[in-house]
Amino acid sequence: MSSERGTQTNKQKKLRVTPASTSNAIENEEQDEDPDEADRNSRMTVNLGLASDEPVFSCLFEVFGIVQGVSFRMYTLRRAQKLGVRGWCSNTKTSTVKGEIEGHNSSFEEMRLWLKYTGSPTSRIDKVVFGETTERPQFTYENFTIVVE
Repeated sequence: MSSERGTQTNKQKKLRVTPASTSNAIENEEQDEDPDEADRNSRMTVNLGLASDEPVFSCLFEVFGIVQGVSFRMYTLRRAQKLGVRGWCSNTKTSTVKGEIEGHNSSFEEMRLWLKYTGSPTSRIDKVVFGETTERPQFTYENFTIVVE
């Protein structure tokens, strides 16, 4: 065991930030540690897109299928937070989930695709109706929330 531990001391977990156009994902990567690179990385800052001249896109949505009682809203909240998308979602009396999303172009489009094709693990998405996409100069919501009526 001590020999395994000795080889692990030269390795360190690093976070790699992928470009915003691919998904804003942060991936774990195990690599040999270079002291000079570690020093450069410790001073590196990441722009999270909180203040940007990039326009904000927004639309209403309604998801049809088996989307209530399957944690669809909770998974929608988590995905929106991961992507930096803001807005809201709510169950309806007609067994759908409706809401509004707003975000910068790449995260906005990725959220639309997630709503249309993925959803929560036990949901079944039959169709999604998206309202007209509008462009705004800035966000109108502070975060993404689940609205309970």
